[in-house]
Amino acid sequence: MKKLAGIAVLFMAVMMAACGTQSSDEPNKNQAQEVKFTDILSNIKDEISADLKDEGVEDMSQTHQEADLKDTDAENSVANIWIEKMKLNPEIVANGTVIAALMNVNADEIILLEAKDEEQVPELKKSLENELASQVQTWERYLPDQYEKVKNNKIVTKGKFLLYVTYTDPEAIEKAFNESF
Repeated sequence: MKKLAGIAVLFMAVMMAACGTQSSDEPNKNQAQEVKFTDILSNIKDEISADLKDEGVEDMSQTHQEADLKDTDAENSVANIWIEKMKLNPEIVANGTVIAALMNVNADEIILLEAKDEEQVPELKKSLENELASQVQTWERYLPDQYEKVKNNKIVTKGKFLLYVTYTDPEAIEKAFNESF
C-alpha cells in the first residue's frame, strides 16, 4: 500500500512539474498581445515611405499630412476636423493617427485607431465606415482612378486596434499592420 501511495505521489509530482514547465515555455497571452500603437504606426509609415521612395519622393511630409487624433487642444486643430468628419467619439480612443494626402487629387487615407477598451471597437469601426461613405461620395464623381482606391478600401480590426486604408496598395499597409502583432 505504501508503495502504491508513493507511486501516486511521484506520478502527481511529475505531472505537476511537466505542467509547470509547459506553461513557462508558452508566452504569456498578455505579453503576446502587448503591441504598442507607436510600433504599428512606425511599421505603416515605413511602408508608406518605402513606396514613396520608389516614386522618387524622399520625405513622406512632402505628399502626406499626419494628424494625431489626441491633439484636440486647439479649437481648429486638424484632429478636431477629422473627429467631426468621422463622427468619432474621442473619449473611447486611446490613440489615433490619420495619414492623408496633402493634395485633394489623391484619395490616400490611412487611419490607425486604438480603442481604450476592446468593447468599444464596434463603435470605432462605425466611425471608419462613416469615413468610407464620405470618401465614396467625394470620389465617385471626381477622379475615377482615385475612386478605384476607395472601392478597394480595407477596414481591419485586431484586438483593440483598427486600421482604415484607402491607398494604392492597401494589402501592403494591411501586411505592415498585421506583422506588428
